Amino acid sequence: MEFDLHPSVTLRSGTFSAVVAPEEVVLAGLNDNPVLRRFLFLFVSGNYSRILPGINRRSVNIEVRRAFTSFQLLHILRESYHTIVFLEHDASLYEGAGGEVSSQVGESLRQLGQSTLVVLYAASPDRTFEEMARLADRVFYVASPAARPPAPRARGRGRERYPGGLPRGQQTLGGV
Repeated sequence: MEFDLHPSVTLRSGTFSAVVAPEEVVLAGLNDNPVLRRFLFLFVSGNYSRILPGINRRSVNIEVRRAFTSFQLLHILRESYHTIVFLEHDASLYEGAGGEVSSQVGESLRQLGQSTLVVLYAASPDRTFEEMARLADRVFYVASPAARPPAPRARGRGRERYPGGLPRGQQTLGGV
């Protein structure tokens, strides 16, 4: 099983992928994706989710679990039986828990990814995300679309560059 989260990000079962992308890119990939309707989808978030309110619950067969500590997160991952596990990274889960906990979570994600499709998602990476992403099979960084500069406004007729005609010896394409 595979699905496209973004035109440049294809996720496959049997892999653990880490994804860094803007929220609107991830929401566009999750909402109204016909592949996600056919599989059990577990969405795991921490204390606060930035993308859960934007997910169209009718477009996916979704179960939502929240972890308030890193140890609850480990428990949720060990109990998972879903085809797709999507973990929204929350750095606050690892504060005060010690550095080894984030590596344990990363190892649990890697092991779970051997049989299911596992995605570790963050809008912007931090130290704990990078530690866990080192264990991922694939890491994707998707940039937000560049803001296009505004189109120049049409101005009134300005000063004419060559009021007396072209400089001597210069021709236009029409004169060739």
